[in-house]
Amino acid sequence: MALNDADKEWPDAVAECLLTSACGLEERPGRQATEKFARAAGTPFISFFSPLEMLALAREAGFRKAQHVSAAGLTQRYFAGRTDGLRPSSSEELLVATT
Repeated sequence: MALNDADKEWPDAVAECLLTSACGLEERPGRQATEKFARAAGTPFISFFSPLEMLALAREAGFRKAQHVSAAGLTQRYFAGRTDGLRPSSSEELLVATT
């Protein structure tokens, strides 16, 4: 099926940034540095949402389907079995929604 098929539902994905306090302790210094650099660049992190808040906002905005994908879920799906220790941040999660 081609990408431009009109009847195909293509989801939108939005990265959710959880509060720094939701980060694992080992990740907090890196997250704090990222927030500091983002502020200095003029693009501060201004919105933090819990997974339930993001799901509610997506539904209120008219998305028919909305699904939260946790960092643990991303790790299990895309990083399982890696021997180099690479994994996503514990504070970066996804909202996948379909209009």
